Amino acid sequence: MTSFGVQVRWDGEVVSGITSVTPLSDSVEVVTLREGGSDAVRKIPGRSDVRGVVLEREVTADLTFDLWASGPLLRKDVELELLASSDSLMVVYRLYRCWVSGYAVSPDLATGVVRESLTLATDGWERIKPPAADLADGIARSRGSAVQRVHLGALLTGSVAETARNLGAVLDEASQTGAILLFDEADALFGKRTDVADAHDHFAPTEVDAVRDILARHQGQVVVSPPDPS
Repeated sequence: MTSFGVQVRWDGEVVSGITSVTPLSDSVEVVTLREGGSDAVRKIPGRSDVRGVVLEREVTADLTFDLWASGPLLRKDVELELLASSDSLMVVYRLYRCWVSGYAVSPDLATGVVRESLTLATDGWERIKPPAADLADGIARSRGSAVQRVHLGALLTGSVAETARNLGAVLDEASQTGAILLFDEADALFGKRTDVADAHDHFAPTEVDAVRDILARHQGQVVVSPPDPS
């Protein structure tokens, strides 16, 4: 099981001392409809809702919680950063347009510890996907290896056999050096086709299928850069 260190950031700064973060959660209301004149029931999605997030820490000289809670109503994007110490994996969740819906201070008379909590309402949240190059660099650093960038378009020849030989040579080299392979121009692997329709079509389905099969059998790490959405 991967263990993550957690830090929270807003206004470009890490907020110190946070020891507890409630789960990120959203839900969609289920609306039940009954058809007129029958017992048939149909369920459809209704209103969506995003649950507030509660951050907690011990009270210190740092006023970050207090200043946001006591100041004017300000909306901020908040980032929850999770870092796995074992392999340097960074996972980032971004909470959009957060505002303070609650602030509490809770003294524990038995221990003398005083805790403060900040409840944030948010318009929504999502996991931030790093650029493929950054992901490949991070994996390479954690393994003490290098990134080998491969232009997929240069490997696709229009001939399945020749493409397989080209790709096989690249994978063999990566296996020997331990390099992390980063495939650029990977439109073909995502189903995007060019307008070329002759025998040299670099995005021929059978050729692309062969590339996918070969990559699936490769034992090393492969990072594929997705196509430009434009």
